[in-house]
Amino acid sequence: MKKLTQELLNEIAAAKEMGVYLDENENELINETTQSYLTKLIEEKQLKVADVVQKSAQGDYVYKVFQGARKPSRDILIAIAFGMSLGLEETQRLLRIAGVARLDPRNRRDSVVIYAVSKNLRIEDLNDILYDFSEATF
Repeated sequence: MKKLTQELLNEIAAAKEMGVYLDENENELINETTQSYLTKLIEEKQLKVADVVQKSAQGDYVYKVFQGARKPSRDILIAIAFGMSLGLEETQRLLRIAGVARLDPRNRRDSVVIYAVSKNLRIEDLNDILYDFSEATF
């Protein structure tokens, strides 16, 4: 992916035919599934799903997500990101691939999550901070 989102939006608006746009920008489009991206990350980081399950504090549901048997919610994906110790860029990419809203620094709860990701905190620490600010925990 080399083009900025705004460039792609401009191209869509100017396109005379959608097929031409799609052909010309095939390499810019997300063609990865949530499961395949998680599998790739687990291999790259040399992690075990069992460790992600434990560190995400989400129980056996995480196994089902990795198997592709469950479509995870945004909160589950964020918890998995913590279980894998993903950075902000990787977390945002995971959310984007899954088709859910990325973390928004203008959202109070998301700001706390971004803070915790940037400080490489554990999900338990994140939950403590969220609780202190009367925000929903994971």
